[in-house]
Amino acid sequence: MGSRPLGVMLKSLDALDSHCVQLLACSSFAVLGYVDVDGLARMTAAGGPLGFARVVDATHLELRLPEPIALNPTVGCGLLFFIPGLGETLRVNGHATLDGHTLRVTVEEAFVHCAKAIIRSGLWKPPVASASAEAGAWSGDAEVQRWLSRTPFVVVASWDSQGNADVSPKGDPGGFLRLAGTRVAVPDRPGNRRTDTFHNVLEQPRVALLGLIPGEVGLVEVSGVGSLSTEGALLESMAVEGKVPKMALLLESHAARLQSGQAIVDAGLWEASRHVPASQLPKMADVFIDHVRRSPQKGVAVATLRALASKRMMSWALEHDYKKNLY
Repeated sequence: MGSRPLGVMLKSLDALDSHCVQLLACSSFAVLGYVDVDGLARMTAAGGPLGFARVVDATHLELRLPEPIALNPTVGCGLLFFIPGLGETLRVNGHATLDGHTLRVTVEEAFVHCAKAIIRSGLWKPPVASASAEAGAWSGDAEVQRWLSRTPFVVVASWDSQGNADVSPKGDPGGFLRLAGTRVAVPDRPGNRRTDTFHNVLEQPRVALLGLIPGEVGLVEVSGVGSLSTEGALLESMAVEGKVPKMALLLESHAARLQSGQAIVDAGLWEASRHVPASQLPKMADVFIDHVRRSPQKGVAVATLRALASKRMMSWALEHDYKKNLY
């Protein structure tokens, strides 16, 4: 896999800037990856009206969970914030504590994730999810298999050897996961190119995923251990538009369960009338360029990239990338 590209890592901040605050004010739903007191990788969701996550200051935010969780505060957690109708998402990593239903997060990293996973999945479009004939067989609960074989969008949580968390969105047409016994395979597609999940799995295998189906109230959670695969037959079965993924994440399930969709209800997630108008959102090219300029990274190469970056070029690059490089 090699090292992470410098240009990609320049989009990462160590605190919430004005763009992050504006995106959080337009967010009504988030997915949380955390480790519980038993050391298991877990995931859940939270939702509410726009701005449900309250920004305390540049490195702290608070949000209310539908129900308390058995959070281990000594291990990092990751959040993925959704803005209804927008393809890009906001990833926030750090540590958290819990006071009843209130999650208090200390922000250690924040950056905007590209729109490709949401575009591929059609997350904000009218529901069309259907089971894939190639999804395979699940040896566990039949209702869990029904969800896994139909979901077009999952969020994967992973941790590095130091306990730092990351959550990453994965999306494709409905039925893109491959099931075999208690194993779930997730194809790797073009995205931010940070490869956080893969680097983390190589350091330690604790992984969880949370799946959504547009239009449906509910969530499916799978937690266990992850590994990476380049098995030809598996990857060929995941081809879309003739494009075969180069790698897949394998998640061997230790626990799989359906969760209440209260967070989806609280957010009104699937109601098109709640999509945030573009006029209320920052221009994403501006966000990416400003984040490159505000990144705490230093060095000659960093200075060169900053000098070359422009909002006009970024706007063209995003439009081209989203049209030509989804697979």
